[in-house]
Parts: sequence; C-alpha cells; structure tokens
Amino acid sequence: MSDRVCLGRCNGAQRRKAEDHTRALATWQAALARWVDAPDDTRGPEPIRPVEPTYRWTAGTPIWCLSDSAAIRSALTDLDEQMALRLMAGDGHGSINLNERVTSSPEPGSPSPAHDQLDELVRWMREWENAYRETQGWPTAPVRGASAPALTSSVAWHLSHLDGILAHPDTAEGFGVGILYWHAQVTAAAKTKPKRSHIKGVRCRQCHVATLYRFEDEDGEVRVECRNRGCGENRGGPAVMTLAEFQGHVQTEADAEIARRAS
Repeated sequence: MSDRVCLGRCNGAQRRKAEDHTRALATWQAALARWVDAPDDTRGPEPIRPVEPTYRWTAGTPIWCLSDSAAIRSALTDLDEQMALRLMAGDGHGSINLNERVTSSPEPGSPSPAHDQLDELVRWMREWENAYRETQGWPTAPVRGASAPALTSSVAWHLSHLDGILAHPDTAEGFGVGILYWHAQVTAAAKTKPKRSHIKGVRCRQCHVATLYRFEDEDGEVRVECRNRGCGENRGGPAVMTLAEFQGHVQTEADAEIARRAS
C-alpha cells in the first residue's frame, strides 16, 4: 500500500466533497471581500470560513486500489467481445461472426465508423504497449496486421502485463483511465450496456442500505444489484437478486413493517 490516492471510482465521493469545499471557499472569500468593503454600519457579522471536511481517501496499491484494478482488468477482458458486437450491430456495413475475433487491417480506412473505431483502438493500444515496453527496455511491439487477430492479440498481451502496467508511474494512469473510457465508448456504441435505474425506498437485504439498482439487459432479463461498495465485504461481494427474489424481499420487508406497527 502506498500513500498515493487511488485514481479510480473508490474516491469519487471524496473528490466531490473536495470540489464542494472549494466552491464553498470561493463563495466565502467573495462574501468576505464584500464584508470588508462595506461601511461599518452595514457590515453585519463577519462571514464564517467553511470547515475543512474530513476525507477518507483510498490509497493505491501502488497507484490503483485493488477494486479499481479489477475493474480495469474486467473492462480490458471484455473489450474484444464488445468490439465484435459493435461491428455486428454497427452501421450497415456488413456483419461479423461472434465466434470470430476482430482484426485490424493496414488498408486505407473503412467508410464504416465501427471499423474506424476499431482501427483507432488498435493504434491506441499499440502506443501504450510501446510505452510500457520502453520502460522495460524491450523492443517495440510487433505489427499485428490483417492476417492476425490484432485486437485479440493486443488485449491478450496487455492482460499478461497488466499488473506491471498499472504499477508503473509512466503508464498506470493513462492506460487505466483510457481502458475504462474505451470500454464505456465501445459498449455504448454496441448497445449492450444494461439499462439501470435506482430503486428508491428499498434497502439491501445484506447491507441494509438503500443502494439497490434495477438492471435490464438487451434480452429483457432483469436483475437487482446493490451498488454499495461495502456490501458483502465478508460474504463474497454485493447482493445480487433475480426479479423474483427481489419481489420476495420487498414482500418480506413489507410484512416485517406491518408486524412492527402492530406490536
């Protein structure tokens, strides 16, 4: 564990807290300036400086925390399949067999935005591969052309070196942030991102926090997940329920509330 703050989602709430405090300080400073310039008989009480919040930052191990490192690994692992779906659902310029992996071609750019996105992604990953190779004193990345599954090969290479990439100060931030960005872009373009909505007024059966979300995939299958990062720390992970299980949970909670009111 290092003293460096993790770059990921684990510190999102702390960053928002810091931003809110910065805005509050700016408002206070403006009010203080007006107070100082005001005539003595109209000043009123001096504006009170906002209290510095208490922060609970998650440190990296050494740069990303374990949870966000796992999220990057998951996004990288899924990127190849999502790009295949992107090309299949793309823009009317042909389709791709889901049992095949995608390739990059040295030929001139395709008129298809989906293929253009693929080529850009392959180039981006090659640049980061070369950046990491340079930190290790290794030769540049081999050319993965039309005769090889370029994106698949690149994903496999990066997965095998991911621990080193995410631990090196020259590559950790750029590659980690970039993979999360690319996965979000490709997934959105492939239209495979599940529909998500917050379920208000119902607490998780495991952590008892109102952080349940309803997810619906492209096939209409519904599941309910707890998004509390602390849920299930000692139980193998956050709660996940089928729709039927969630409906049973809601009925159990309602029955318990009726019993409490009757007692």
